[in-house]
Formats: sequence, structure tokens, C-alpha cells
Amino acid sequence: MASEFLAKRTLMDASLPVQPKGPNPKHIFEGHEETVSNFIFLHDNVHIVSGSLDCTMHKWDCNTGFLVGEPWKDENQYIDALSLSPDGKAIACGREDGSIQHWNLEGEIKGVWMGHSDWVRSLSWSPSGGHLASGSNDGIILIRQAESGDIEVGPIETKQGRVFTLAYSPSGDRVASGGDSTICIWEAKTGLLVVGPIEELGAYVTSVVWSSDNSQLYAASDKFARVFDSTSGTQLHHFEHLHPVNSVALSPKANVLACVGNHGIAQLWNTESHQPLGLPFGQEDHETLHCVSFSPDGRYLAYCGNDMKITLWVAKHIAPELAVRVFMTILQCDKPHSRNSTPVPITILP
Repeated sequence: MASEFLAKRTLMDASLPVQPKGPNPKHIFEGHEETVSNFIFLHDNVHIVSGSLDCTMHKWDCNTGFLVGEPWKDENQYIDALSLSPDGKAIACGREDGSIQHWNLEGEIKGVWMGHSDWVRSLSWSPSGGHLASGSNDGIILIRQAESGDIEVGPIETKQGRVFTLAYSPSGDRVASGGDSTICIWEAKTGLLVVGPIEELGAYVTSVVWSSDNSQLYAASDKFARVFDSTSGTQLHHFEHLHPVNSVALSPKANVLACVGNHGIAQLWNTESHQPLGLPFGQEDHETLHCVSFSPDGRYLAYCGNDMKITLWVAKHIAPELAVRVFMTILQCDKPHSRNSTPVPITILP
């Protein structure tokens, strides 16, 4: 009787569809001793610099998976914010004591700027590289000249509680901020509020990112990645998850939104169809993921969290459909257009 049951069970199992195996990360960078709060890809598409609550910064090699040199250390102050200058030659680092440090890529501090009275939680460099915006637990935004560190705009009293996230628009004329349940958009030259506050967005807004044409703003708040019209502040769409979303990123080479958050949420979405791309690709559903980013060439995606690691993925392995749509479009673009023809729009995918 038992053998008959096992035989039937085996046949039933064989008839079930095979579940697809999830992708594997390219590398997992281990070496920090506390939560990894933030990281940035360098412009060479090979190196990552990470900051942690262990008060250090590490430089990693995406080809080998190894730490490059010794950890960058200074004072015993938590790191929560990192931002790479547009020319790729400098890193701004926000620390727990309200200071902003200006580092070069060799791990040397070139300047320290004060002005905030509490933890610097967010940094954003202007597209021209001439200015740096900072947001803090003190609820203030400061915009300073990036070369001298002199404050040029502010203090901007946001009334947002803690300023968890900042992002300059690609045009450089506006700065978006996310704080306690609100989003605001400010005029970069004057600090005047031009959109918002956009309210009732859950407890916290922890990540904002602009579309490349300046028309939309993507934000992480509560269980949603929300999309707003950047002129009116009207919500256009939302991507819903089972648990809170902490960070969002747009691929520079595709219409792809990456979302990570609590309980290991990690998912890609098509920003045009609003459909998921690939399967969820987080590994540990009990981990909290804090930051997600694409490499400048769109090939890699990485996230970090309270497991003290940075996990690096090849984007096309997460969503294989990303690798299929490019070839013929590139060929079409390589052909010379006649005077009366209309150029074919391209979406370059990793």
C-alpha cells in the first residue's frame, strides 16, 4: 500500500510544472562589521564604494569580488549618505555628527564641511558638479558650492522632519526631498518650494529619483514605489509590494525600475507597462535592504542592507528579457537617415 502511494506521488510530482530557478548574484561583498547604509558605483563600471554604520568606507572590485586596498577610516561617526560627483572624481560622505566629508578616489579627505546640527542622511550633486545639496535629521537642506563648501542656498526649513533623501533634477534647476510622509520639490537657485508638500505617503519617504526627462519623480514610501508628475505633484501610478520599500533606482539604459526594502524585497518593474520583470531576486526574506543602484552602463545592479553585505547582480540575469530587445534597434540606428526620415528612438538595455 505504501509503495503504491509513493508511486502515485512520484507520478504526480513529475506532472507538475518545473519551477524556474532564481538567478544567482555575481558577487557578495563582505567585510563591513555593521549595516551597510549606502554605496555608489564609480564611473568605470568596475568599482563600488560603500559606507557603513561601522564608520568606514570600502572600495570593491566588481570583476574580482574583492576589497581594494584598506578600508577608508576617519572619525567614529556613522555614515548614511554618499554621493559621487558628476565628473566621477570626488565622493561626498555624510556623517552622524552633521559633517560632510569630501573624499578623492584614493581614499583621502580633501575637505570637511559643517552646517547641519544632526545626522546628514542625504546628499545630491548638481548635474553640472558645481553644487552639492545635503539633507539632515535636523529637517534642513543646505546647498553649497562644491569646490569651496560655502553655503549658497539655505538653510531651507523643509518641515519634513528628517530629510531622508534628496535628488537634483537632471536639468539641475530643482531638488526633490523626501522626509516624514511627504515629498517636496524646491527651486535649486533660491530654495523656494515649487511643488508640494505631497502628503499622506505613509510614515517615511526614503528614496526619490527623477526620470531622465525631468517629467516624473519616483519615490519609495510605505509598501509602494510611487510615480508622480513632477510639475503638478499628481500621483500617476504606484507599484505595490508586500512589505515597505526603502529604495528605488532607474536603469540608465532601460525603462526599468528597481525596488528593494524590508523582508528582502527586491523586484524589477517595467516603467511603461507597469509589469514585473523577472522574478523577485532577493535571497533572504528576513533581511532589510536599504539602498539599490544600477551601474552607469546599466550592466550591474547592487543592493545593500543590514546583513552587512553588498550583493552584486548582472541585470540581464535577473530579467533575461532585458538582453533580447536591443540588437536590431542598434542596427537600425547605425544606418544613415535620409533628410526627411525620422530617427528611430532607442531604448538601450543592459
